[in-house]
Amino acid sequence: MSSETKPILYYDDRSPPVRSCLMLIKLLDIDVELRFVDLFKGEQFGKEYLALNPQHSVPTLVHGDLVLTDSHVILIHLAEKYDMKGNLWPKDYEKRMQVLNRLFFECSFLFRRDSDFMSAIVRQGFAHVDVVHHERKLTEAYGAMESYLENNEYMAGEQLTLADLSIVTTLSTVNLMFPLMRFPRLQRWFTAMQQLDAYKEANCSGLEKLRHTMEHIGKFQFPTTEAKVEE
Repeated sequence: MSSETKPILYYDDRSPPVRSCLMLIKLLDIDVELRFVDLFKGEQFGKEYLALNPQHSVPTLVHGDLVLTDSHVILIHLAEKYDMKGNLWPKDYEKRMQVLNRLFFECSFLFRRDSDFMSAIVRQGFAHVDVVHHERKLTEAYGAMESYLENNEYMAGEQLTLADLSIVTTLSTVNLMFPLMRFPRLQRWFTAMQQLDAYKEANCSGLEKLRHTMEHIGKFQFPTTEAKVEE
């Protein structure tokens, strides 16, 4: 793969994993071509896109001959290529494994529970969703993150890493429904993440689009908005 090849990111910024990639792109000032795929119009099921990504999901990154269809792998790839100082993807092996551990937590635990909740709203309508069940599952995830921050400023240590970027976009989505009232360390971390220019530029707009879309589909209103959270 030529180092001169410009990456192409297929995206819908209503997706939390997409927003984590967009945050990294902002932080590292990577020149990326963006191609929008409207998930709520079914564009991910188009023949050409399915040939590229049979999982019919976003994000998808094409970088030369390399095609990546998982946001966590995309984050790692872009950091390997463009984070020369190793700030976000540490060069130290044990620190890097800690970041990787948190990335797996996000994809297998936090995002899976968020996705289950959002999918239930899309399929059933909010009035028919067992909100108490989903609140219990997602509050458990909040508790895990509160523990991660007991001795660290960030999710995987004392500096901002890919783990924080991956987690914060999903957390901001969950927080629309279940505010972080009982988790002081997690609230502190979330407030700090919201101050990042990359968060403001790459997460807020997509989060607001998702809120509007889900409220329209589910015929309900989230109890919090990004504006209220920042206040």
